[in-house]
Amino acid sequence: MSIAMMLREGTADKHQETEKVPYIRAIFRGGLDTQTYTYQLESLLAVYTVMEELYRQNKDNPILSKLYFPALFRENSLKEDIATFQKKFGTKLRGSISKATQNYIDHIQNIAKTKPELLVAQAYVRYLGDLSGGQSIKKVVAKTFELEGNEGTAFYEFPEIEDLMAFKGIYRQNLDTLPLNDTQKAELLAEANATFDLNKFLFIELDSDLKENIGMDRYQTLLPAG
Repeated sequence: MSIAMMLREGTADKHQETEKVPYIRAIFRGGLDTQTYTYQLESLLAVYTVMEELYRQNKDNPILSKLYFPALFRENSLKEDIATFQKKFGTKLRGSISKATQNYIDHIQNIAKTKPELLVAQAYVRYLGDLSGGQSIKKVVAKTFELEGNEGTAFYEFPEIEDLMAFKGIYRQNLDTLPLNDTQKAELLAEANATFDLNKFLFIELDSDLKENIGMDRYQTLLPAG
């Protein structure tokens, strides 16, 4: 089985678990408020800043080098979106790193110290998610907050990549060329699943913020019937 297929099939259950977090469902039901979404952007900025800096530091690693694509980096686009929401809607930042975000960052930093090649799993989960489901979220966010053009949705834009679908194919092809033995493949899959958990816990934390910011009555209307 190819590495790309191993990761896709081997993370399917964790992927579904993450998608079932009420916060994700609230996004697609148009239930987000601008403040909670700003918190989401803030947390993601902290995660991507660390992940991308570590990727730069290890870009000559024989494994990481095959998947080093600066065109994917999201740090600047997240800063742009945060600035937009602060200016347009008057939202505020937490002012400190949340618990789930800190746990996520700590994990990435520990991985980079011990087995930097496993940053591949971190990048795989985040970037392919941004290129895939993230494109659907972009449309919902724009509609929910009545944003025009690319205003406030720079995070989901990849101006240096002409064809997202074709690029995902190239990314998966490069994954399949990674010089990994069976033990390393198993570690990569385990790390990808761990990354889905880190994202899930981040969204669970944001779910608590959403309840507080929109109130329980409104929040209840966003939950699936039954």
